[in-house]
Amino acid sequence: MGDDNEPVDPRTDKEVVASKLRLLLDIVHEKDADSFTYEDIRRGLEDQGFTLTKTRWHRLLAGSADNRWDPPLLKALAYFFDVDENFLLQRSGPIPERVEAELRLIEAYRISEVEHYAARALGEVNIDALRAVTQALRNLPRRPSQEN
Repeated sequence: MGDDNEPVDPRTDKEVVASKLRLLLDIVHEKDADSFTYEDIRRGLEDQGFTLTKTRWHRLLAGSADNRWDPPLLKALAYFFDVDENFLLQRSGPIPERVEAELRLIEAYRISEVEHYAARALGEVNIDALRAVTQALRNLPRRPSQEN
């Protein structure tokens, strides 16, 4: 029996995998100027003995219902993105430590950008007011953990 307090995720398993793949792509994009292209991923999987067509890749990213569930392919993608294979194979569970750390770094970077913008926008404002704005930004509630 499920816990009545636990929210029900209406997404299909394929939609959950798609969400996780997009998260991995977003992290790479935020961390580096260039994100992986389809060709990068295709070559990376080809090195592991897999053929990934552009259509199949887009279906994976879209969570298409007509895409077959392929655990060996998901394991190869996990290896390519350097995450534990269970991250893509299991519907729920913790976000891999490295992915969580990358998300926190991106979040800190975005907060620092907002702080910098606020400092420029506020101009010659009282230093205590600027400190209060900075502290308020740092005390924003954390994003809920994505238990996909």
